[in-house]
Amino acid sequence: MKPLLALLALACLGPPLLPQSPLPDPLPLKLEVVSPLETDYVTGSVTIEARLVPLAAERQIAQMMFYADGTLLCTVLKRPFTCVWNAGPTIRARLVRVVVELQGEKRLVQTFWTKGIQQTESSSVSAVQVPTTVTRGGGEFVRGLRPGDFTVFEAGAQQRVSGFAAETTDVTLVLAVDTSSSMEKSMAAVKEQVKVFLGPVPATWPTTVISFDHSVYTVARPGTGGPERERSIDALKAWGGTALYTAIAEGIRQVSSTIGRKAVVVFTDGDDRDSAIGANELRRTIEQSDAAIYFVAAGEASRPGPTLSLMETLAEISGGRVVHGRSTEALRQAFAQVRDEIRNQYLLTYVPAKLERPGTWRPLSVKVACDGCRVRARSGYRVDDK
Repeated sequence: MKPLLALLALACLGPPLLPQSPLPDPLPLKLEVVSPLETDYVTGSVTIEARLVPLAAERQIAQMMFYADGTLLCTVLKRPFTCVWNAGPTIRARLVRVVVELQGEKRLVQTFWTKGIQQTESSSVSAVQVPTTVTRGGGEFVRGLRPGDFTVFEAGAQQRVSGFAAETTDVTLVLAVDTSSSMEKSMAAVKEQVKVFLGPVPATWPTTVISFDHSVYTVARPGTGGPERERSIDALKAWGGTALYTAIAEGIRQVSSTIGRKAVVVFTDGDDRDSAIGANELRRTIEQSDAAIYFVAAGEASRPGPTLSLMETLAEISGGRVVHGRSTEALRQAFAQVRDEIRNQYLLTYVPAKLERPGTWRPLSVKVACDGCRVRARSGYRVDDK
């Protein structure tokens, strides 16, 4: 009986336990810097963007810190994990460092150098900035787009966007006001609308106001307080001729040494009569500039003819546009449209994959991953021949 009892006992115990394979380890966390890359040149306004892989692990992030050349730029607590950095006008190798502190005192770090240039290359390697406006069918501006939503083509060849500035970054602004003698009857209304235009402009935007008749004058410099600037605008008087081209060129000159988003807004009611430069020279200046040019046209300037045609061409080249202010109410709306567009304009930056001879014209096009969206961008640029 004993052998039978032993067999019954084994049957009750079930089959023998087999050794089990160990469970696979969870996927290791990895910190990736999406932009810029080690192969990128960086200059101007740059958006540093990073992510955790797998993305589901981002809920573990306590904070993400962004550094450039050893300086802490941003501390971000939640998505999007991005930081806007002013890398300056000079292309050189820059040390980028991103640190993630996870819950439970764990840290992940990524550090690398962006691409620099040799001294012998410095005369030929330069960044191209592309002012870009995105709207939907009804004309409303599309906000919140990211660098990866844009694709830039130069002469049909896709370029890598290495710098990005959105509506949250400051704009260097120049407003040029026509005060020629033809403005005498409408001067009071124009001065009022100029003040209305400037009122909501953030104090952090470096803003210059210039006026022009047969010469160009600085009315208010960056940092001039609101009341003082308004008094200077109130003192404007209509007199003399119209140096329109000189005023536009001066506006471009004043923003040329700055980096990031920049715009020149020109109000005029007539054609050029007194400039020291011609239309062709002005066009070439704009082709080599990265400022968006906007025209608020009134009077003769708003009617079909050579002046309006030229303004439309210059605005298209730069990524700006022409709006019309034929009446006091239309003038108010025109200034408001321009101000709102400047606020919501993106700036894309890249270093051309192929270097061209000085003076060469390079056509540009921009596409955006946004259903039903329209894009207006700088139509091209001329390689600097200086």
